[in-house]
Amino acid sequence: MNFATLDHFFKKMVKINQIPGAVYAVINEKETLVENAVGYAHKDKKIPMTLDTLFDLASLTKVCATLPSIFLLLEQGRLDIDDPVHLFFRNEVNGELTLKNLLTHTSGFPPSVPFYKYQWSKEQILDYILSIDSKPDEKVVYSDLNFILLGFLVESLTHQPLNLFAQENIYRPLGMESTGFNPDADLHSLAATEWLPDEKKYQWGTVHDENTRYMGGVSGHAGLFSNLHDLQIYVRMLMNEGRTDAGDYFLSPATLRASQRNYTEKFNYNRGMGWQLVDDHFSPAGYLMSDRSYGHTGFTGTSFWIDPDNHLGFILLSNRVHISRQINMNRIRRIFHNLFMTQYAEVHHLKP
Repeated sequence: MNFATLDHFFKKMVKINQIPGAVYAVINEKETLVENAVGYAHKDKKIPMTLDTLFDLASLTKVCATLPSIFLLLEQGRLDIDDPVHLFFRNEVNGELTLKNLLTHTSGFPPSVPFYKYQWSKEQILDYILSIDSKPDEKVVYSDLNFILLGFLVESLTHQPLNLFAQENIYRPLGMESTGFNPDADLHSLAATEWLPDEKKYQWGTVHDENTRYMGGVSGHAGLFSNLHDLQIYVRMLMNEGRTDAGDYFLSPATLRASQRNYTEKFNYNRGMGWQLVDDHFSPAGYLMSDRSYGHTGFTGTSFWIDPDNHLGFILLSNRVHISRQINMNRIRRIFHNLFMTQYAEVHHLKP
């Protein structure tokens, strides 16, 4: 099949200054159907995107570091999704708040708090989050605080920093050799992010998210860097119900199936455990994927989406904040998904 329309679309987005560049792939459980890199990792320096370019994944950290860490601890019997948060922290905390609330963004926490402006220690940040008088189970409010707190939980239970636990228990076992926090890599191998007016340079090689940068580059909600190759390994593991390329189980199929259920059907958005699900609220998935599709996005311009019924996984890595935070990346994601689905449907029987 010829997917030249995908390249044409992304090159057009580069030309009209919507993105500096992009690296993308569409895969199934066994192989890569299409992949390519277009545009620039740093537009002023004209550094081209490559299939190996490292990206600041932003909120993909939530589902590529914190979420699998929580699932591993669940499968070890060290926590239960319905556990109240106060079971793990002695600090003052809403007695009704559960881990499920954090995972489904139904905690009632605000979307974000600029901790970096207050110069608080990690202990003070934890104390603040636990002291929020929230009202759980009323609606979905996507909040970084949910996964900051889950990241603290992983560290508390494992007695390891989140980055070390993830490296030893996720990336090394899966063979994701280029994935981690605070990358020690040549700048030319990294996609630059946002212009820093005070410093008169682009953010390049350090995490874009201000709170994560203030916390030393490691947090449960942001800070992870990776490339297309490693994300294909991770997404394919999810598509194969937890099995690695070697055929071993990294996560239980039961865990992954449970994570993809809709736990917020009565609320304003559809959420699984960690996952964003298809709904009618400008979903990044678009309208051509099956109803069981799920995935996540990152503020910098990253995303992956999985359509289990049609055996397709979509990975899109860009650095749209290199140009502007105001660019509608969800529109670009939807068109990417739609272009592939319409062509693929011509020769395959796809499920609605």
